[in-house]
Formats: sequence, C-alpha cells, structure tokens
Amino acid sequence: MYNLTIAYIASFCAMFVTTSSYFFKKKLMYLIFQLSAIVFLILSYFFTLEFVAMIGIGVGLFRVLVYLFYENKQRIAPLYWAFIFSVLTIMAYFVGSTLKESGQSYYDILYVLSLCMFAFIFRIRDIKLVRYLCLIPLIMSALYNILINAPIFATLSYVFETLANVSAIIFYAVKYNKPQIISIKKENTDENN
Repeated sequence: MYNLTIAYIASFCAMFVTTSSYFFKKKLMYLIFQLSAIVFLILSYFFTLEFVAMIGIGVGLFRVLVYLFYENKQRIAPLYWAFIFSVLTIMAYFVGSTLKESGQSYYDILYVLSLCMFAFIFRIRDIKLVRYLCLIPLIMSALYNILINAPIFATLSYVFETLANVSAIIFYAVKYNKPQIISIKKENTDENN
C-alpha cells in the first residue's frame, strides 16, 4: 500500500488543481477544483500511510462539500457552518497531534488559525473577495511551513498557491479594468472634438 511515487504524483496534482482554482470567474468552479485538490491530497496521504493527517483533510473535504452545496443553490452558507468547521479543525488538530505524539508548538497556532480563516472565507460568494482574503491564510500557511522546517514540497506548494492567487488577482484586475481605460480615452477624445 505504501507508494511514495503515487503519493508525489497525487501531491503534485493537488498543487496544480489548487493553483488553477484561483483562475475561475465563478465560485462554483473554484470550489469544485478545491474539492478535487483535497481528493488528491487524501490519495497522497493514503499512499504514505499518513492516516492521522487525513483527519484534518477530512474536515476540509466536508467543509468544501457543504459550501459547494450552498453555492450550487446560489445561496451563502449560514455563518454557523464557519464556526462548526473551525471547531472541527481545532479538534482535528488536537486529535492529530495527540495520535502522532509529535507534540504541539507555538507555531501551530499560526497554521490552525489559517485553517479556521479558510472556513470563514470559503463561505463568501464573491470570488474576487475570496481571492483577496485567501492571501492572508495562504501567507500564514507558507510562513508556518518555513518556521517548522517542513518538507520543501509542502512549503513550495503554499508558495505556489499564493503566487497563483496573486497572479489571478492581477489577471482579473487588468482584464476588467482595461475596458474602463479605453472608454475614458474615448470620452476624452469625444470631448476634444
């Protein structure tokens, strides 16, 4: 069952799908890609026999499924879901750190807080606002991985995701602001005639 090659391939697919998710204009597609990335992460952890880590990933999977359900109905998820997922995230952290016997560190607060922030951000329906707000927990997660000397792939995946998010923000800012510049130039030309 242990297969590091499959685990790396699944991790790479998760990173690719996650970074791609930020380039969708619709929140529904964003959530579908986030869901797909979580499935790839589950496969990655399964093939490295990291079953304890799958507890936290399971919370993330449940979170995206619930928000996907509401998004599909074009409704915002009730606020209590964000609190439920935050509590489940904290519980998963304590269960996971107890089972792994790795102990806790002060840096873990940074990571758990970033996961709780995702619970609140993912319920927002405006994808533009989601992109902007996701920068905070993404940067916190990358910083956390640097501080704990996480494997380079884990750190790079958060760095790439952050860069993809910034790229999407810039792409859509340029794409949607460009016609306004053209119309302003046209208005100025009409005024001069």
